[in-house]
Amino acid sequence: MKHVTLSDWSEFESALRRELAKLGHHWLVTVRVFERIGFEGSKQVDRFKRALRTGTDRTKKSPFWNEPEHDYDHDSRPSTKRADEIIYAFTLDLDHTPYKVLQRPEVTDIASPENVTEGDAIIVYDFAQLEKKSANEYWFKGVPQDAALLIFTLAEPAVE
Repeated sequence: MKHVTLSDWSEFESALRRELAKLGHHWLVTVRVFERIGFEGSKQVDRFKRALRTGTDRTKKSPFWNEPEHDYDHDSRPSTKRADEIIYAFTLDLDHTPYKVLQRPEVTDIASPENVTEGDAIIVYDFAQLEKKSANEYWFKGVPQDAALLIFTLAEPAVE
């Protein structure tokens, strides 16, 4: 997985298309926005470094969302999947310019200020390496590192 640093999130779509072209990838990708630094209980963790290392920011102890009529219902239909084998994300159709967010037609830009902040990262997955289980829940078909293509962050601001 390649780390791509942007100066501003407005560069996301052009950088995404450029980097995917280098990989010979087009059409559908699945993207997940997450906080680079998060908390697990009272402990602060670097979720970005975890994603670089494992292919996902999630751990075995991450929560299942179980949003009725939106996510796979892990309570009534338990799966054998661990939390780190599942992501909550959106699929982008790159046949459209600008890209089309398939599950959420009202969302026109994943990297807009309403959807992503300077403290976030966006990880891009190969849609073919995921099994779609609900509107925004995907299960890895193999190990997350095999599905992860790119990870985007903003450049750290210069210290004056």
